[in-house]
This record gives sequence, C-alpha cells and structure tokens, in this order.
Amino acid sequence: MRFILLCLMITFVLSHIQPDIRSGKVKSKGVNLGGWLVVEHWMTSSSVIWEGVPEYYHGYGEYGLMSYLGHNVGDDRFEKHRSEWITEQDIAELASYGINTVRVSIGFWIAGFDKTGGSDWKVFAPNGLKYLDLLIKNWAVKHNVAVLVQIHAAKGSQNGLDHSAPPAPGQSYWALYPENVRNTVDLAVFLAERYKQEIAFLGVGLLNEPSGTTDEATLKQYYLTAISEIRATGNDCILTVAPLLYEQDPDHFNDFALKETHVWQEWHKYLIWGYEDMNEDQILNIGIPGVQYQLDIWKGNPIFIGEWSIATTGNAPFASEESFKAFGNKYRETITSAKGGWTYWTWKTSYDDTSDITQRNAWSLRQLLRNGWFTI
Repeated sequence: MRFILLCLMITFVLSHIQPDIRSGKVKSKGVNLGGWLVVEHWMTSSSVIWEGVPEYYHGYGEYGLMSYLGHNVGDDRFEKHRSEWITEQDIAELASYGINTVRVSIGFWIAGFDKTGGSDWKVFAPNGLKYLDLLIKNWAVKHNVAVLVQIHAAKGSQNGLDHSAPPAPGQSYWALYPENVRNTVDLAVFLAERYKQEIAFLGVGLLNEPSGTTDEATLKQYYLTAISEIRATGNDCILTVAPLLYEQDPDHFNDFALKETHVWQEWHKYLIWGYEDMNEDQILNIGIPGVQYQLDIWKGNPIFIGEWSIATTGNAPFASEESFKAFGNKYRETITSAKGGWTYWTWKTSYDDTSDITQRNAWSLRQLLRNGWFTI
C-alpha cells in the first residue's frame, strides 16, 4: 500500500501544472479562495465567527473581530470556520471545471512570529498555517492546482480596508513605520522558503491593493528588498508586485523590476468602481475595450489579473441569462489576454447555493459554474 501511495505521489508531482505556469508555458486560469484565511463579513456572513457580533465590527476586519471575541471564544470559532469554509472538496470541484490556480489570501499573523518585536499578531486566532500547509502540500498536489499565496493583510494595514485587518478602522499604518515593512519582508521570505520545494507552490503575491498612507517610494523599496532576499535563497517562484490601487494602469510601474525573472505585475480589474454611471451598452463597448486597450499597450513585466469578476452595478444588470452569459464571455476573453493569466474573485460566498437566475451572485464563481452561467 505504501508503495502504491508513493507511486501516486510521484505521478502527481511529475504531471503537475505549476511548473508550466511558472515558466509561462500555460496561463493561470484561477480563482481566489476569499474569506478563508482572511475573513470579510460581506462574503462570510453566515459563518459562526459572526454570530452575535455587533454590526460595528462587520466592516472592521479580523483584527477588530478578534479584539471583540477574544481568544476564549474566537479561537474555536475560527477553527470551525477555517475547517469548513474551504475543504478538499472545493479544490476537487474547482479543478473539475478546468481551474488550474488558486490565489489564497493570508495575513501577517499566519507566521506566528514578528522578528521586529511586535505583538499584534497575537490578537488573531492561531493555527491558520496548518490549513495553508494542507492546501499546498496535499489538496493542490492531488488535484493539479497551483497555489499563489497573497499577502492580503500586512502588519499595520497597507490600505485601511477590512480585508487588511487594520488595527483601527479605516486607518493604514504599514508604510509609516519601518518595522511594519520589515515584518512584511520577513513574512514573504518565510512563505517562499517554507514552500520552496512544494510542487504546487506557484509563488507569493507581495502585497494586496496598497493605498491609504502607503507611498510609492516605500512600496517599491519593499518590493525590491523582498525580491532580493527571496532570490538570494535560490528561489525562483513567481512574485507579484502591485502598484498603488488607484494607479493600476500602463503609466505606472511599467519600468519596474524589468531585470527580475518571474515577476508579474498584478492588477485588479472590476467593472464597478469608476463605472457606476455606465449602462450595459457602455460596459460592453467602452468599459471592456478600455481594459483590453490597457493590456494591449502595457510594456512592463507580464500582467496578472489577480482579481476581477463579472459583478456590475445596477445601471448594467445584464438581467437575462442570455445577456449575462454574453457579457461574461466577452470580459473573460479580454482578461485572458493578460500574459500571466487571472484569478477570479471569488470562489464562494455565503448564501450562494441557488440555481435561481434572479438570485444570481456574480461574486461566486462556484455558483456561476454550477449553473452554467459562466465558463472558464
């Protein structure tokens, strides 16, 4: 039996998709595992972690939530949430649709240490790392899926939004204190080293949606330092760099880190913010072509669309199944032209288990694929 299992594992490793994605031979066609190891209320509201929690904390993020719950209550709730929100069955299911990559959000606390001497990581529920290990070392190997680990919540918060777990609601302190930036370098190096030899490990997303008080000079220096320290260990994993959230366009970062190998430029392209006044025709004939134009004229490192969806505003509902499918197919074709590929936001949300087109949830790729409303 052990011999058979060993043979199966060798087969998984030899035939795994990840090296082809890393080399550029195959593009990522992926999905985000949002709400799992970094929680957001809007997409996980049915989870036990939110039971009895006042509304004030819903938009605060994981730091605020655990500050309210405390370890006596919060640790058990987070253990239950993490064990149920994403399971091996999810990885098997998404792989069955042709998805070859997952982007998994993590926070700085997952490492369980802070070499700069801070203690903020101790506020959070422990043991998230065992689930990241399970994903990378087991599930993603068995189901032939590459894993990009995304630093979604840096120490001090890089943007003040709930998904970055700010220590104070709406406040971003990451770039204001050198120890915060150093902690994020240490985290990136830790992740890259921990999974360096794992066949399913694609790489590290070095920072998600920096904005707020984060400045470009600090951001670029952080990226260069993290890249240098990771490459010094002989690790050639993919590393993604994102410009400031409001500068995701061909005019920014187009000459950054061009001499580095396996560095992808990460953009997030939603047809919501900045598109609020567009109707369906305008989304189809102005919005989508605008994104295509940006991808076409880009001159920097390969673009990776780390987040996108076919969610839209009320002005462009694409309410019929036919119009929704046509819109989704058109935007997918545009996003697929990115050289690094893409990961959709997100795999699942609370209350997405329905086949009623009137309750369509474009944030849930799982729902869209199960009902045939979208194809990879």
